[in-house]
Amino acid sequence: MNIYQAVESIFADMEHYLSKLDDSRYAQPLDVLSHSSAGQHTRHVIEFFQCLLEQRLTGTVNYDKRIRNTLIEQHTGVALSAMQGIMADIQSVDPEEGLKLEVAYDTACQDCFCVETTFERELVYNIEHAIHHLAMIKIGLRVAAPELSLRAGFGVAPSTVHYQQQGPAR
Repeated sequence: MNIYQAVESIFADMEHYLSKLDDSRYAQPLDVLSHSSAGQHTRHVIEFFQCLLEQRLTGTVNYDKRIRNTLIEQHTGVALSAMQGIMADIQSVDPEEGLKLEVAYDTACQDCFCVETTFERELVYNIEHAIHHLAMIKIGLRVAAPELSLRAGFGVAPSTVHYQQQGPAR
């Protein structure tokens, strides 16, 4: 599986629940998610991919400076459309395109530092980030839409799936 197929797989998992949920359950705040919704986690994942695609044009990516579009978290159709746009755009980018990643870890000030990265490395980060949020979405969907079936590996890292397939440690 190449990097683009990995993104497609993540988006296929997301499309599955997005196509089966109505907007009210999608946007419903859930206690089990600290009063956030499946929609908010979905928006967060989508916006990281959008941020990478948009900010790469400047040569510097800062995920803290992403545009937040609340329509994505309220309407499944908007989320689906955004994912289609990402997939259309993502494959036209040279994976080895050099970028700078700007990060700030001090909440007391706005100082940032930059590290060298590539578009492909940031796609890897976005995939890992998405898997993490899908795990939380799965917890939320068990409450908001218990009848919805998800594939066995939904929200589980491939390395964990491989480990679990090996059976008990010897």
